[in-house]
Amino acid sequence: MPKYSKESLEKLLVLIDEICKDEENLWFKNNIQKRLITLGGTTISDKSFLEIKKDTSKIINILDINPSCSVDYSFINHKLLKTRLELDNLRMENVRYDLKEKDEMKRLYDFCINAFYQIENLINFFYYEKFPKIENLLTHLENIKESKFKRKEEKNIGDIAIYAKIYAFNKTYYPDDFTGYNIDSLRLIRNEGLHRCSRIKSIENENKRLHDFLKYATFHTVHSLVNSLAFKVKENL
Repeated sequence: MPKYSKESLEKLLVLIDEICKDEENLWFKNNIQKRLITLGGTTISDKSFLEIKKDTSKIINILDINPSCSVDYSFINHKLLKTRLELDNLRMENVRYDLKEKDEMKRLYDFCINAFYQIENLINFFYYEKFPKIENLLTHLENIKESKFKRKEEKNIGDIAIYAKIYAFNKTYYPDDFTGYNIDSLRLIRNEGLHRCSRIKSIENENKRLHDFLKYATFHTVHSLVNSLAFKVKENL
């Protein structure tokens, strides 16, 4: 009995294609090509390559997949926060490579959730650094154009609803960019839960905004949102 199922192998091939399409992973694509050109000292023909694609164990050995942190958090000066961000990033990447999970929607959902954890921490870090005094931050949030935020008894940044902070950040740094809109979609995914997101993806009139996002979202596009936000935070502090 084979160690890996045909379904797992097919998922792996889809994953390889997705990784190789990302320009940031050119090194990965080149490494695969080098390993496949000569396997065990033998030049591989196109026909032989097709045979190898059918053998999961060979592919696993050739790729030697080992997820690592995919976002640069070296600019974070708080050691504990930096560790949390990197751990959430590793959890996110492990979901991407988890071929044992057969439910594609669950994999994407878990990927989005771990992406959102990073977004939430990045946003909090940004406003903590940008507005050391909570009073100044509250005033800033209230003055954002079309903001619905109204202060209550917030004593620290954690007391402020994340939607208000994301909205303010998007209005300021992504004013005419769908990136900010999609970053906020990850917040909505967190709020909806797996069951609801599965339904929304298949039924457009359940929630058109999330339906459109989930319909076209990939591991690559969600990762790009986190990476973009990290860059924006670093750039504007």
